[in-house]
Amino acid sequence: MSMADYAYSNTRIRVMKSLLLKNSDLETLIRTKNLNDCLMSLRQTRYAEIFSRLEKVTIHGIERLLDVDLMRTVDKIIRISPQSCVPFLNALSRKYEFEQIKLILNLKMGNLSRGEIEDRLAIGEMGHLPSYRHTEEFLSRLMDLSVEDIITLLRERYKGLDGFMPESPDLLAVLIALDRYYFSELQNSIDNLEGEDRKVASTLISMEIDACNVMAILRSVIHGYEAKRFIIPGHDPRIDELGEHTPRDVTDAITKLSKTTYGPLLESAASSYIETNSLLQMELMLRKYLAKESKILIREYPFQLGFILGFLKLKELEVENLRAICVGVDKGLSPDEIRELLVMSS
Repeated sequence: MSMADYAYSNTRIRVMKSLLLKNSDLETLIRTKNLNDCLMSLRQTRYAEIFSRLEKVTIHGIERLLDVDLMRTVDKIIRISPQSCVPFLNALSRKYEFEQIKLILNLKMGNLSRGEIEDRLAIGEMGHLPSYRHTEEFLSRLMDLSVEDIITLLRERYKGLDGFMPESPDLLAVLIALDRYYFSELQNSIDNLEGEDRKVASTLISMEIDACNVMAILRSVIHGYEAKRFIIPGHDPRIDELGEHTPRDVTDAITKLSKTTYGPLLESAASSYIETNSLLQMELMLRKYLAKESKILIREYPFQLGFILGFLKLKELEVENLRAICVGVDKGLSPDEIRELLVMSS
């Protein structure tokens, strides 16, 4: 596609990018004393409109509206983007649909009532978004069903999901199947793109899959799972191969991943794992890597799909940061403790 095809969409998205929060905004939020103060500070940012809808200040209510804001952003981008990349962006938008489904499944296992589940979902807002209107109707149906009936309905709605799901799946198997199905459909949709757009989309999605696989391998080691259950065919065959032979421990995994792009990132966070027995810093290093690559896309492809994908990833990371800040403030963590949970701009 020519640069002119993206002139309108990317000019508007550039304005949206200028509204992303700065590090100074995050620092202000980090230092708030409680959830009410945090919300008051958020209402001084571009999030003022979305949080004007919050009737009762709860962490679940805030997380719900952050999900709504992210889906509104995705929906807007789909509507203003060139038609040639809309099928791919539609496939990309399914990620947030599946996140809502996984949330329902997890809450169902906790025996929450329909009202308690509905309070945590983006239902009510999604119906106003063309990209998610039918999703809202589907989610409303799921809330009244048992987990077994939900699985049956998922098999009917998503053709091809069966190929990733065992005959009698437990909850973990269903969650894994949804992730693998999503990435499979996303990779297939790349075929609708051409030229540089196709190359950039393939590269970014492959990096995201690799990052997911690395974390799946590390978590499998800790919890004693077979890593191959979680592996999504990705960009780096060395990571896929490691999934076939689960490492002995985290140190062994880091050693075997040392020759990959992600090896140095994991090695830099290894000392944190030894001290805390937590994979958090490794996960944050991978997210920081994706943030850095997203900024490169924005810089190198100002009038192509790369700019759109780079912005969407930065927006997603911002929402993850805000979620971490709000949860941290609600739990009474110190500013230093909260700061360690974030992916800050460099």
